[in-house]
Amino acid sequence: MTYLEDFKVGQIFAFRTPPLSKDEIILFAREWDPQRLHTDEDYARQIHGGLIASGFQTLLLVFRPIMRDFMTGVANIGGLGFERLCWNMPVRPNEPLDITLEMQAIQPSRSKPDRGVIGYRVEARNMAGEPVLTVDTAAMVKRKTMLAS
Repeated sequence: MTYLEDFKVGQIFAFRTPPLSKDEIILFAREWDPQRLHTDEDYARQIHGGLIASGFQTLLLVFRPIMRDFMTGVANIGGLGFERLCWNMPVRPNEPLDITLEMQAIQPSRSKPDRGVIGYRVEARNMAGEPVLTVDTAAMVKRKTMLAS
């Protein structure tokens, strides 16, 4: 298990998403974000040069490896929200994303000594290296030093 004291500001973790297929983009959009730019290829081609994933699907895609491969090993108490969420560029079918998670802040709690907050920036880039999503977020994490008490 990884605790608050195990993190360092500037520490970087890297992940890669599998690409979304055209069918996955359309199926998600039909249920959650049924705008034509996500469901109608001809329309999307006129507006964006081709079909694009919903920003919400992109957000979920980016956070899937973070949740599955990273946060499951963290003594996480809970997320504290998103700040400055930006969809910088659209995500297209068959485009994997490279993700970095960089620790920005580590702050022990003053009122609850058994925990603290990690603040981190997530950035996802397409294979051309262009950012497609950036977000700052934070999570409350248990402290290791308080476990022995």
